[in-house]
Amino acid sequence: MWIALTDFDGKQIFFNTTHLVSMKEHGPGTIITHVVGQTVVSESPETIRKVLGLTQTTAMTNPLHRYGVEGRA
Repeated sequence: MWIALTDFDGKQIFFNTTHLVSMKEHGPGTIITHVVGQTVVSESPETIRKVLGLTQTTAMTNPLHRYGVEGRA
């Protein structure tokens, strides 16, 4: 599924969500990690999750997260 997001210059960026790796809150926007790199968009993680029909969980799927270590794809 493709979604359109907005960078901080107001330009639309299109992402194929099949290759979305992670989202992390970054100030008023979100850092999107995709298989080809990262970018910062103006939409909040909550807005993106809502568009994708996802819910945030409190469970951590990777045991290293409790130590502050993020896995790499």
